[in-house]
Amino acid sequence: MFRSLSTLSSTQKARLSTVSHILPIRLPDIPMAYERAPKRVRRSLPAVLMRAGTSKGLFIHRHDLPASEKDWVKPLLAAMGSQGSDARQIDGVGGATSTTSKVAVVSPSTRVGVDVDYTFVQVAVGQETVDFSGNCGNMCSGVGPFALQEGLVRASPGERTLDVRIFNTNTSRIIVDTIQVDEDGSYEESGDYAIPGVKGTGSEVKVAFVEPAGSMTGKLFPTGNRCDTIDVKGNDGHRFSVKATLIDAANPFILVDERTLPPNLKTGSKGSASYLEQMESIRRVGAVMMGLAPNVAAAAKVRGTPKLAILSSPQSGGLSRTPDVHVQAFSMGKPHPSLQLTGAACLASAVCIQGTIAHELAEDAGIQSSWQSTPERTPSPCSDSDESSSDLLPKQQTVTLAHPSGQISVDALCTSSESFAYVDRCVVSRTARRIFEGKVYYYTDEA
Repeated sequence: MFRSLSTLSSTQKARLSTVSHILPIRLPDIPMAYERAPKRVRRSLPAVLMRAGTSKGLFIHRHDLPASEKDWVKPLLAAMGSQGSDARQIDGVGGATSTTSKVAVVSPSTRVGVDVDYTFVQVAVGQETVDFSGNCGNMCSGVGPFALQEGLVRASPGERTLDVRIFNTNTSRIIVDTIQVDEDGSYEESGDYAIPGVKGTGSEVKVAFVEPAGSMTGKLFPTGNRCDTIDVKGNDGHRFSVKATLIDAANPFILVDERTLPPNLKTGSKGSASYLEQMESIRRVGAVMMGLAPNVAAAAKVRGTPKLAILSSPQSGGLSRTPDVHVQAFSMGKPHPSLQLTGAACLASAVCIQGTIAHELAEDAGIQSSWQSTPERTPSPCSDSDESSSDLLPKQQTVTLAHPSGQISVDALCTSSESFAYVDRCVVSRTARRIFEGKVYYYTDEA
């Protein structure tokens, strides 16, 4: 392929001599700065992935996490895939939605009359943040089954149902899961109970929120009113006002009367950025009014609570029974595909209490609910009252709520008059199942 110089003609040698400057030459050494990339360490976290109600998330034993909750942040962000603010959560087990990016941390309880303690953690999607405020009722429905499957509680021989008493550390409230048990004392996962938003069926899990009032504010109605006016600055700079009930039962909620929304919000796209921004503005002002934030800037940093829901008159078409009210809830700034279980308990409580937006909508729709008197009991300190309730009896009402995926029924036991309101309990049914168990592998920077 190459020819020796001795074989070249004199003309060729002359031409070669004229281009000698393009022959290979040694380039000067250029100093290069190299940065050593931080070494990443692979770690593992024992966990169970469960669908609980219409939510999905990791269930983790408390002893498998660091002692301090502040040290949970990095492993949970990494395990779910939210590190680097990844909105797809592609490098973790999260599902890229608020309803599939949740964690339940469970441990045996040392409290008298309580089986397990449960801490809920909402892992943000697209942000490197976690939220410990508030509770998730759907995830609650998985705590009882998880506790039985993991040996934290045991069923007595011959028992076919088991009450698991749960202390939620986020709200300092008791929840009771009533679960089905098979002949071997294991959780009976299969069954014929169906819930909107989930394909297929399972065994019924009854979730009872016991004395849910004042979960974060210490009061059923933190403002002292059953109906408030929220004044908000719109995106166009103009101010508008909406009517709402600010109520704290199972979780704090702002229940807005859709009839009082400005026309552009009634007819605009419910998923548009402009619409969601104004919904968030309502939520932030409501948070300040409820005493959950000192100002709207602080309220913006805690997206999980209070939660927001828009209430409207019910439509009966295609539903199994005529609902009391229709609700569009929001979760972490986005429209909720169905309804939070704590939202169902909170809204059902409002329907049962005179003077609230929810009660008014149900009455306007002409719904005649069935009430049953039950034995009187001493009201909670969180009751909305300055007067004696000695002449009032708690009444049980089945409240039906319509939401984007269907409807949900809540058995609410409440006492209400013009000057007194007390919520004894709200019971909602769910299904739950274990999807996988094992270890979640994730990376952290070298310590």
